Parts: sequence; structure tokens; C-alpha cells
Amino acid sequence: MLKEMQEVKVGGRTRRVYVRPFAWNLHAPTHMEWAPDGRLLVVERTTGKVKDVTKGGDMEEAKPFAWGLQGPSSMCPLPDGRVLVTEFWGGRVLEISRGGPSEKLPIYAENLSKPYSLALDALGRLLITEHLGHGVGRISQIVSGQAVPLVEGIPSVETPGFEGYTPQHAWPDQWESFVAGCGKWGTDPKVFPEKPYVFAFSIGGLGLSIGGLGLIIGIPEAGGKYETLAKEHAFARGLGWTGGMIAHPFDGMLYVTQPLRGEVRAVNPRESRNYRFDPPVVSGIAMASCVRFSPDGEKMFVCSPQSGAIWQVEGFSG
Repeated sequence: MLKEMQEVKVGGRTRRVYVRPFAWNLHAPTHMEWAPDGRLLVVERTTGKVKDVTKGGDMEEAKPFAWGLQGPSSMCPLPDGRVLVTEFWGGRVLEISRGGPSEKLPIYAENLSKPYSLALDALGRLLITEHLGHGVGRISQIVSGQAVPLVEGIPSVETPGFEGYTPQHAWPDQWESFVAGCGKWGTDPKVFPEKPYVFAFSIGGLGLSIGGLGLIIGIPEAGGKYETLAKEHAFARGLGWTGGMIAHPFDGMLYVTQPLRGEVRAVNPRESRNYRFDPPVVSGIAMASCVRFSPDGEKMFVCSPQSGAIWQVEGFSG
């Protein structure tokens, strides 16, 4: 059950974390992103819409910013001001900078295999996750509208709790989903002088041989095979089933959602250890799937597709 005020231990200190609804009456909000012009956009997976929730409040009658999308999953703002969105069931990446109906939106990339997460790495490369079927996924770089593999052989499984967020024609055999968590994963290479990772991704829910459920893995510039990278470059373990992840703009921590636990955890990318017994930063947010921060870093926003809301969290840092 969600408590409006929670006491949590972060960095050896007990803090009071305050939680309240920010935007509600949304339909399966699974991912959100700040556009370059300052708008907070959120995808509604089941309605195929993107809505502007910058001002918060009741979104039931809010006009969509973009609509007619086939399973909008993840958005990514580009340095030039454009905003991209993936269509998990449409196999495309579209530009939604000006909004509007999907048939009028520019196509950025197509002929992709169930594209989900989309992010820029520390080198400015646009990376995307793809589910290839038969329990296998990959991370690719988008070059001239084409997917060039960067990390191959990533496991993908049926994601528990997200069955109803796929079109009915996909039931029961085609809703298998990529387990790599969506998010803004680019990391500063200076953080890892001996292993200059340009990117990190979360993967959860699998019993991996290197121990524990739920990993965050650093990716060097050249990428590689998942099996090797997981053994040599996993710097966080024991996180359970992970979802979206993002670096805080100021405190240097990575914040990752745990949908099945309804929690958000803080991970220090400068160390490598097991987080199984660490307390969450916030808990009780049903199927927490995506986390973002206000520009000043003081407020955390968490998507809850199960409750159809975005929750605002304050007091977690400092």
C-alpha cells in the first residue's frame, strides 16, 4: 500500500520521502521523457497516444499530443530538438516533435524487430533494444535508419504483469517482451577510467550464473556478446525484476524501477556489489515502470501503468 510519507535509509541517513499523485486518469503510462522545449511527455501504451503532462492533474479529457501509434514504448529527445518514439508493435521509430496523427509523422527508422527502449549513449549514438523472438534480444545502434547490432544474445522472456498492455492478437504466444529496462542509460566515461563504459542497461528476472537476480551492466564502446559482458561488466546485482533506469542529474546515482515490487532503488555506478538487501528509495507504487527527475533534480516522477498515474516523490536526495 502506498504511503504518502515514507522513512527510508539512504547512504546511512534516514530521510522522509513524500509521495503524491502528479497526473492521473492515464491509460497504461509506461514511459515518459522531457522534451527539449520543457514539456513532460508520457506514452499511453494501450491507447497508442502520447500526452503532455507537464502541468499534471486529471488527464482523462486531455487532448493527445500524438496518436494512432502502434504500441508506443520509449521516447528519446535528440540534441537538435527532435523527439523520437518507438512503436513496439509497429516495428518503427517515429519523430513526434510536432505531434499529430501517426500517419503524418516522419519515419526515423523502420523494419525493426519489436523495438522497445531508445536512448543516447555517452558518445551521442542512438541505441535501441530489439526483441528478435525465441527468447533472444539485442541492443543496436541506429545508423541511417538501419539497426546495427552492438550487444547481441540478450535474454528476453515473458514479462509478468504486462500481459494486458499488448494488443489482443498477440495473446497468448506473441507478447514475449524484451527484459532490458528502458531508460536514459548514457554514462560519463570519466566515472570508469579503467573501464570506460559509454552506456549501461538493466536486465532482471533471470537466474544468472554470476549470481543474483537483476543486473545493471556497463557497456564499452565496442559492445559485445551479452554473456561476456554480464560476467565481466555487471556492477549491480540482486535487484530483482528491473524496469526503467536513469542517472540523477546531480548526485551521480542511477535510479532503477522494480515493477513487481513497486519500488525504485538507487545504485552507485562507481562500485560493484549486490543490492539485494538495500532498502528502496520509495515503495508502494504499483508496477513502477519508468523514473525521471525534474530539471533541478529535487523531484522524482514515477510511472505506474497499473494505477494509471504518474507519482511525484520528494525528499529522496540531499
